[in-house]
Amino acid sequence: MKQIKIFGFSLLVALLLALQLSVGASYAQEAGSDPVPAAPPVLDLFERASNALEQGTVSTGTLELLRQQLVEVRDRNSRVVETGSIDAQTLAAQLRALGSPPSGGQDEPEEIAERRKELTDALAEANAPIREAREITNLANVLIREVDRQIRSMKIDSLLTRYPSPLVPATWTSGFQEINQFWRRLQRDIQGELERPSVSKALGQTVPTSLALIAFGIFFIVVGRMPIHRLLLKLSERQERGGRALALAVIYNLSFLVLPAIGALSILLVIPVLDIYPNSARIALTAAPIVALFMVIANWLGHTLFAPGLTRWRLLELEDREAKLGLRLCQGLGAFMMVEVALETLQLDNAFGDSAISVLSVPLIATAAVLLWALAGIIRNKGADASDQTQETAEPDEDEEIEEASVKPQESGFLLFLSLLMKASAFLAVSVTLVGYVELARAAIIPMIMTVAQLGLGFMLYHLAQLLVKTATDREDTAPTPILVTIGLIVPLVAIFTPLIALTWGARATDIADAWRLLIGGVQFGDIRLSLDSLIVLGVVFAIGVLITRWLKNLLRTSVLPQTRMDVGAQTAIVTGTGYVGLTLAILVAVSTAGLNLSSLAVVAGALSVGIGFGLQTIVSNFVSGIILLIERPIKEGDWIEVSGHMGYVRDISVRSTRIETFDRHDVIIPNSDLIAGTVKNMTLSNKSGRLMLPIRVAFGSDLERVKAILIEAARGHYTVARYPVPFVLFMGVGENALNFELRCYLKDVNNILTTQSDLFFAIYNEFGKSGIEIPIPQRDLHIKDIDKVLSALDGKAKADPSPAS
Repeated sequence: MKQIKIFGFSLLVALLLALQLSVGASYAQEAGSDPVPAAPPVLDLFERASNALEQGTVSTGTLELLRQQLVEVRDRNSRVVETGSIDAQTLAAQLRALGSPPSGGQDEPEEIAERRKELTDALAEANAPIREAREITNLANVLIREVDRQIRSMKIDSLLTRYPSPLVPATWTSGFQEINQFWRRLQRDIQGELERPSVSKALGQTVPTSLALIAFGIFFIVVGRMPIHRLLLKLSERQERGGRALALAVIYNLSFLVLPAIGALSILLVIPVLDIYPNSARIALTAAPIVALFMVIANWLGHTLFAPGLTRWRLLELEDREAKLGLRLCQGLGAFMMVEVALETLQLDNAFGDSAISVLSVPLIATAAVLLWALAGIIRNKGADASDQTQETAEPDEDEEIEEASVKPQESGFLLFLSLLMKASAFLAVSVTLVGYVELARAAIIPMIMTVAQLGLGFMLYHLAQLLVKTATDREDTAPTPILVTIGLIVPLVAIFTPLIALTWGARATDIADAWRLLIGGVQFGDIRLSLDSLIVLGVVFAIGVLITRWLKNLLRTSVLPQTRMDVGAQTAIVTGTGYVGLTLAILVAVSTAGLNLSSLAVVAGALSVGIGFGLQTIVSNFVSGIILLIERPIKEGDWIEVSGHMGYVRDISVRSTRIETFDRHDVIIPNSDLIAGTVKNMTLSNKSGRLMLPIRVAFGSDLERVKAILIEAARGHYTVARYPVPFVLFMGVGENALNFELRCYLKDVNNILTTQSDLFFAIYNEFGKSGIEIPIPQRDLHIKDIDKVLSALDGKAKADPSPAS
């Protein structure tokens, strides 16, 4: 773990490449090797490994060496087991040629029996080396697993090493004393180095040179590189697109890596020029270039991902303020990695005691945790903004209420998850540091910082590859990348960065090698063996089958079927059925070509048939109905249908059920059997046109011809109303309070029926008002019984109680 931290990201890449080359070379060298018997060196290796494992006191380096030797023995013998023996295969073929031995107590001819016995004995002798190689392989696997267990146990013990807690005041006192002792020891070592004749004589020349190198490096990093950046930026902005523009953009981006590296190299040259290597910091001075590399890479990644002031080249869609903050956070994390790695190299020099390490780690890890937490907040905001943007674009039109946003930022969920991991890592690192588990805190926060850097590098490479593809194909920068190209870019990046991230989090190179061996050798599932090569063959053959199927469907759809008398529905059914048949054949051919044995699935099919007979009738019915729906296409995604009392738009058709989204945004799951056996009303099956019937009521005495003209004019003037069939008006009858009319017209898209209806009502009401045509108000006649008696009583009461004169 410490070596990974010290040598950083660049060394991880080199380690992975060297590992792959070494594994491939070992396999190539072992190909065709002869059987390896249990020779004394092999037995001696097994004995030494067993003794080392029983003692439990062997160092990690020794265990790694033993493991490497055991792996070599295992691979050689496993190769023997896999390839077998040519003689054994020949003898087995001859033995099969004799046929099966007779059963039921029948006698076999003596000549054949003797030949069978002779071949059987020879086959057993030929298989002896294979059996012995298999035994050696199994024993080596057991020892390798035990070695791995002990190595992991040692690493866990190292992570759980507890230093003095910084919460105890005495830790700070002793820590500062140890730091002071280191400082005095370092001064003595430097003084001793200066007193060396070779150094003291050359000080007159080395000191001015060193000061000049330091001055040049600082000046170049702070001021000198800025004109070069501005020149490259100006040149890159002159080219809007094309290969030249992309090349200039790449050069401008790399300038943030190369130019600071030149300045840092100028400063680092002071070390060999002075030739002063004090014993207290010898390893730290040797690792100084790697230490500086962290800051250079962090600065470059910050400018690449955030690009303050350059929205065009910014990979993360952030505001300028957030972009500047993101750059500063990346630079701060790079500075932390520099100091942290320098501290760990000083630990290798035994410069500090446990108290000093605990005291120095608290501010370092706390600072890194704050920076990582802040960076996680920026990433989280970016992911949340992408989600909000998706929700905004997913809002339906208030008129139609039918379309749903189809573009969703796929990285938003991953960014939110990554931000949570970063915050959890920062919180854990600070918590365990305060308790005294410094190594555990480093294992929590340093790999997370390096993982974020690796993901940022992969994100940059992905976008660069996309730009290369778009430039080569002369596509717009804003145009979407084809899905096959996207997959072709993501798969190799995942294959490269997954081992790197695993190594960052503590995996060993041997673990990566074992995983690679497992991919190559495959995993056995009953009679089926899955390996990387078989999966590649399976995927390639299936992809070829899919391409052929799509070509055949396109040929039928565009060239063959249009020349027949079939209707559109029948043509669609044939094309869809051809697609399913082609996919089925592609799967069967791919499985057969990959060498997968699916005979064991017959047992599963038998058990499934029994289950269907007892309780899966409904599921099977829905499944068969789904197949019929997908082939016949009586409904399709986006259709406006009404079924089982529910009306809405079809959003998804699966083999078991169909999801309908109603107008109030509720999802209704309809079993496919209801769509086949029930009555379904599809408003948009053959076309999107539909009829709108608009009821209109006018008052008695209105000018009927004017009413008819207003209705016809309103329909003809709306852009959603079809010109043919022409709109027309029907006089539906005389009602109790009004004259009833109905405007009937056909819409180009029935999905606009609510919008069109509302617009027509607005227009008709306004025109009625201008023409003096009234909208009737319901009227009622009130009849009172014995009205004469009521009037007489009221009149008598008025005479009996006259009102006083005014």
